[in-house]
Order: sequence, then C-alpha cells, then structure tokens
Amino acid sequence: MTIDAIDELVARSKPHHELARFHRFHREHPEVLDFLVSEIRLRIERGFGAFSFASLWHYSRWKLEMKSGPTTTYLMNDHATPYYARAILILHPEFNGRAELRTATPDRVFGTELEPLPKKRQKGYARRLRWADGTPIELGWRPTQPHVVAYAPATRADIHPREIV
Repeated sequence: MTIDAIDELVARSKPHHELARFHRFHREHPEVLDFLVSEIRLRIERGFGAFSFASLWHYSRWKLEMKSGPTTTYLMNDHATPYYARAILILHPEFNGRAELRTATPDRVFGTELEPLPKKRQKGYARRLRWADGTPIELGWRPTQPHVVAYAPATRADIHPREIV
C-alpha cells in the first residue's frame, strides 16, 4: 500500500471516528479527491473566483455515479464534506480563501481554524483556513508526498440530447 498525502495528513491529525471514516472512504475511492480538485481547477481556469464545497460534493456524487454506471453506488456521506474541504485546502493552499467555510469538527481534528472575521468584509470575501497556531496554511505543514491528480474528468461541457424548455 502506497502512502499518499491524505495518509500523511491523517497520521498527523487527532483521532476521531469521522476522520477514520473519511480516511477509509478516501482509500477506497481516491478518485473523489482527484475529481473535486480537478473541478475546482477547471472552475478557476474558466474565470470563476469562488466555489462551494457543498455543491461540488453533490456534483461529484452525480458525475462519478454516472461514469461508473448503475451498478456502482458512491455512498458519499455529507459528513465527509468538511473533511474533504479542509484536506483540499491543506494540500492545495492556492484554493484557500475561495470557498465559504464554517467552523467544524475537522478544524479540531486537523489542527486548523478559520481566520478571524474582519470588521468590514470586502465583496466576495471568504474566510481563509489557517493552522491553529495562526500560521497560514501555505507556510505550515506540507506532506512529503504532494497530492497529484491521477483521475482526469472530462473538461468538455455536459451535452444533453435536447434542450429542456
């Protein structure tokens, strides 16, 4: 079994039953992390400044099931969404500050926190994730095995046989 960036992140985190479930699911379906990261990159490349982890989570469930066919079901528990959100921002800090986050259990587990809210927020503002000691994510811990996307989703738009009116 090869060690990947998620394995390293989990090894340095505090034990928690949801973390164990997240880790098990990742080991069984590494394509989910790859799909999410690829879609975020695609969205940014197409000029969007922000994204929603919740929307991407549901979209990935849809797209990965459609690709796999009706015999494969992705039992993607919504409780894993904040674990994936934190993991993606830790492994890909270039996405930090582009998605809205709320304080959640994974902050305590991974040793992260949200930056304090400024008194006046700029348009399009999203709180950034940082390490619990206040260190910016990009300047703190880094995995020895960086996450590299192995699964490449289709980059063309979905095509439907006829337009719905």
